[in-house]
Amino acid sequence: MPTDNNFIVAIELGSSKVTGIAGKKQPDGGIQILAVAQEPSAAFIRKGRINNVMKMKTCIANIKKKLEETLKKSINQTYVGVGGMGMHTVPNKITKNFSDKTMITEDIIDSIHDENLQMQSSERDILEAVTQEYKLGAQTTLEPVGIQAESIEGHFLNVVTKKEVCDNIKTCFHEAGLDVVDIPITFLALGENMLTEQQRLSGCAFVDMGSETTSVAVYKNGILRHLAVIPLGGENITRDIASLQIELSEAEQLKFNYGSALTPENEETYTPIKLQRGDTVSYEEFAGLIEARQEEIIENVAEQIKLSKLDKTQLIGGIIVTGGASNMKNIDKAFAKYTGFDNVTFVKSINIPLRLSEALRNFNKDGAANSAIALIEKGDENCCGGEIGEGQKELFPTKEKMERLKAQEEARKLDEAKKKAEEEALQEQLKLQEEEEARLEAERQAEAERAAKREKRKAIFNRVKRWMDNLVSDKEN
Repeated sequence: MPTDNNFIVAIELGSSKVTGIAGKKQPDGGIQILAVAQEPSAAFIRKGRINNVMKMKTCIANIKKKLEETLKKSINQTYVGVGGMGMHTVPNKITKNFSDKTMITEDIIDSIHDENLQMQSSERDILEAVTQEYKLGAQTTLEPVGIQAESIEGHFLNVVTKKEVCDNIKTCFHEAGLDVVDIPITFLALGENMLTEQQRLSGCAFVDMGSETTSVAVYKNGILRHLAVIPLGGENITRDIASLQIELSEAEQLKFNYGSALTPENEETYTPIKLQRGDTVSYEEFAGLIEARQEEIIENVAEQIKLSKLDKTQLIGGIIVTGGASNMKNIDKAFAKYTGFDNVTFVKSINIPLRLSEALRNFNKDGAANSAIALIEKGDENCCGGEIGEGQKELFPTKEKMERLKAQEEARKLDEAKKKAEEEALQEQLKLQEEEEARLEAERQAEAERAAKREKRKAIFNRVKRWMDNLVSDKEN
């Protein structure tokens, strides 16, 4: 049965698989899942980044086709979650001084936000700017509008990634026939729907352990205070096991069956692990590889928490862990040992009620689609392109899309103007540098001429002096 003409599509780019979901928000806050499609991605996504644009484009085209076949509707745009290695936070401060006491208005705050976003460069994109606080003299607040002050400082935490990350996403999706409505941060969308408001208020560290990356976000007073992506995950453990001359597929299964993040100290003897080819591997060696890698990953998590400048006495909500790579025996004990936190909680389900058809009754039982569901929750723009084969011009552009395209065009023009201004400034700087070099060269030449003249005068003086000396000598004789 064809779906109606109003639904949201979100695609999550994972290091092991790409997941596409079409869903419809319900009045009670739930989401009706209409269609699901998945494609393996290990061949073209590493550490959360696209490294083969052509394969990525083919994958997206396949996802689009599968979703459309289920929906019996065409899809013309989608939300795409971004994450991966290299994404991190950068603090920034914007200060405005006034000649007299001035009432802080929304326009002043907007101008501070705009100025903060101008730190975006040709090398990196600001994915999200999180306001930390405003300082007005000795007063600190999150709601400065209406307060009189002689100056205001806006403190921001900008989540940034390399510009090529978003550029590659837009290129792949455009060539696959899909517009990109927005590129939300997958991990933050997940945190908004897995953490409770109380956990974010009291302070907590949220950790998502994926196949190739481990993401860490620290919250306090309901605000993101730090974010980082560690380029290590469950796949690293699998490859460590495979170093024992074991096939990757078998190594993955052994990790699932026998893996332990921390071996109990009171166990002294272990049974060797039997391999498919008939021989065995020492459990101590097997366990040692896993423990060493888990220690490295969790200690990196602990280091990121330290970088937030918040400790366990301030993060009352403790550490909340999710992700497929967290499904390992004694992982809770390992976190407690290597982070020093006693309050470590593991969550698998997302705080969004799902409406599922009979065909999808087993959907997300393991929590593998949590991120894609969270992206649907972030979306608010219709992604339906009408009946399959129907020309988009008859349905689009909608008012929302026209506004978005206008905003994109204005942003493009602003970026071009900024680049032009930077080029002109660079040219002016080069011109001034050339003029300065020419001036210095002229001074060097003038000084050389003056030195030559001094030498010439000195030589003449010496000749005259010798002549006078000789003359006096002749008279005396």
